[in-house]
Amino acid sequence: MKAQHSTLNTQHSTLKILLILFCTLILAGCPLEGDDGNSGAAGINCWDTNSNRINDPEEDINGDDVWDAKDCSTQTLSTQNPDVELNHQHICEALANLGEYPTGCPSNTHTNPSGTLTKIDSLLNSGSGYAVSCDYEPNNGLLSVVPKNGNYYWSLKGGFIAKTISIEAVDELTNDACFNYCDADPECVASWATSELIPPVTSYTCHLFHHSDTVSNWERFCSDVISQCAAGDSGSQLSTAQRWSATCP
Repeated sequence: MKAQHSTLNTQHSTLKILLILFCTLILAGCPLEGDDGNSGAAGINCWDTNSNRINDPEEDINGDDVWDAKDCSTQTLSTQNPDVELNHQHICEALANLGEYPTGCPSNTHTNPSGTLTKIDSLLNSGSGYAVSCDYEPNNGLLSVVPKNGNYYWSLKGGFIAKTISIEAVDELTNDACFNYCDADPECVASWATSELIPPVTSYTCHLFHHSDTVSNWERFCSDVISQCAAGDSGSQLSTAQRWSATCP
């Protein structure tokens, strides 16, 4: 009886060893990290509008010298007929005609900042991550760059968007269309043309700013690098993706 029990134990142990060896051999053929995906042709990036697998300069939509998802947009926006579009400026004008001047709208004693509308090709670095337009304080213009949460933001003193206009890229880059729209509006204190990509066409949205003495500074993200906002070289935001004009004293 003892001999039979010993034989069964030996057989059971042998079976366990064979099972372990079999599993080891099977797992040895399986790479731990899986397929690295390097085989086959590379896919087409979303910013590659001509599908040539090359990062062309015109495909760097935000002008940061990096070709990534920030240069992609396939969203189609529906907009109102510009002849009937109601915006903040229209509301303020209607209330002013009724003798009402709520916070956010220009007060009854408001006057626009005096000066000349100027194309902002570069800003002046005033230190500590700040940059100003036109001249150093206290003679600086309405537009500046301010640090916030590790990034850099455009800041327009007392500005609000009164109108937006869609512009063809060639019209903006060769004819300064957004600047001209602002210059033709006696209430406009700044213009901001931002590039947008709806494949395969690049266009600009022109934002015209009016001024109010009852609002805080208008702020929007520019870049995580201040030189992208302040410098006027060919790779900066000012030269390509975000083109500004503002009133200088």
